[in-house]
Amino acid sequence: MTNVQNDADRLIDAYLEYLTNAAEPLPANRRTELVEEVTAHINESRAAGVSTEAEVRTMLARLGDPDEIVASATDGLVLVDRYQPRNRGREVVALLLLLFGGFVLFGWFIGVYLLWTTDRWNVKEKLLATLVWPLGVAGSIALLRIEVSMPTWLEIVVGAVIWLAPLAVVGVLLKNAQPGRATA
Repeated sequence: MTNVQNDADRLIDAYLEYLTNAAEPLPANRRTELVEEVTAHINESRAAGVSTEAEVRTMLARLGDPDEIVASATDGLVLVDRYQPRNRGREVVALLLLLFGGFVLFGWFIGVYLLWTTDRWNVKEKLLATLVWPLGVAGSIALLRIEVSMPTWLEIVVGAVIWLAPLAVVGVLLKNAQPGRATA
């Protein structure tokens, strides 16, 4: 029973946090009033017996999308277009660690963890970033140090590919970074 209660509480907390963030463009008093109104509605529903995770999901679905609630709360006075930063600090750190984390103990692995736990890229992009030259630039340097007999022109081409592959992958990730793409 406590896990059900905790899951339901987590859903409500996440919903209210999203609503609060979505309401940032509103004037402070209207934002506070809106969050209090929705919280009161949630509390009334909980008091009326809504307790399981499924019931809470249904209740929140009936309340509606927080962005739509905020848009309707503007009374036509303000066009609310929620700003979603292209890359947050988490994504920037992930990309830097994918590139240069091979020089730091566990750095590349932390970068891969951050990459896979963000919602900015889809699975194909995450696989690409994980598999193209693991350990990033450090892995590229290690590959270039391997003595292989080949013509000079081929060494230059291979060297360029090895160095540019991690940079190209980061470029693709930067270009495609959009909120909510992990489910796309």
